[in-house]
Amino acid sequence: MVHIDFGALFQKEGTHLFWKRLADDHIAEGGASQTIDFDEAYFVVRMKEMYLGRLRLLWRKYYPVLHGFTSYAGEEEHAIAGPGQLQDLGDVNLDRVVVLNYRLTGPTPYKGGEVSILVGLYSVPGQDAAKALISTIGTLAALAGPEATSGAKVAEVVKDGVDSILGLGDTKLQLGIRDSFFPNGNPIRSGYHVGIAAPTGEVDVSQLWLKEGRLVKGEDPLASRPYEDADYMVLSIERLDRRDDWPKVAGISDFNEKFGAIISDSGLDTTAKAKQLNDLWPGFTQALKDSASLIRPDRERIAGDVQQQLRIQLEAQRRGGPFETRSFGRPGAQPSEPSEFDLADVPDYVDPSDPESAKIGKAALLAEPPF
Repeated sequence: MVHIDFGALFQKEGTHLFWKRLADDHIAEGGASQTIDFDEAYFVVRMKEMYLGRLRLLWRKYYPVLHGFTSYAGEEEHAIAGPGQLQDLGDVNLDRVVVLNYRLTGPTPYKGGEVSILVGLYSVPGQDAAKALISTIGTLAALAGPEATSGAKVAEVVKDGVDSILGLGDTKLQLGIRDSFFPNGNPIRSGYHVGIAAPTGEVDVSQLWLKEGRLVKGEDPLASRPYEDADYMVLSIERLDRRDDWPKVAGISDFNEKFGAIISDSGLDTTAKAKQLNDLWPGFTQALKDSASLIRPDRERIAGDVQQQLRIQLEAQRRGGPFETRSFGRPGAQPSEPSEFDLADVPDYVDPSDPESAKIGKAALLAEPPF
């Protein structure tokens, strides 16, 4: 794998600036932080907000661009956040575009070990940088499909994009952060981290608050005003118990067509369908167990949810009556036909936090003939 030292981008202008995790009681919306335990949760790193105090110098406009680089378990993920991504708006007056809540990485299953992040906040000149960023994003979008798994290829594209932006004479690194989270010392957990382009001693952390996802300053959230003392960025680490995009996970998505073909086969009676589903089930559960993209509770939940859905549809076909999912799973689930199956439409039957419900998922993952 090609190794690219993105840290070198920060060396020229690195300095000791403010970087701190906000205390839970300084989050206006409340909510205590949660630990992200081994194989029990996913993590997401997100840019909540970024701010530049200077948007114009004489005739030249500037706007913020954030480059994030996350390294975990031998995998590297890159993200570039900035108004230049909004290609449909063109490249004029991009200083008026606000970019919030941009995902830098995840959801990633936490399997122990160290998570490293490297984030740079840049002040870049207007239209030229916008064109460079748009070109980078467009190239990344073209890597959809199998090529998207090539970390080296993605790294090269992002590096070229960052280099093209940094190559502009007036581009300036306002703030660079490198941090690592590890079990014994700095464990990864949900919460908000603030980086400010000002010396640590000049920032009164007791007056910093996060209100509606934005950084504010004051004695308390009610008496606060938007923070404008220096350039800054706010990053969040989110804890997820489940991933809603599991039907698209590699190795799992392959079974959507296989299950659907059996359920919809009008040439088979329900006994024959049940036998074919039983034959297919061990392969499905093995794919769940082998997937590096899922955590243990999700594997069990998905197995239980899919099993329950297939059982209900088989029973509906045996009865020869209409199939209706409104009585099961998520409120407001849409009705389906017994002969139609799609992993994306499987409701949430199993609740891993409920011991009795969780037993369904654990049993389903054992790969015993369930139909």
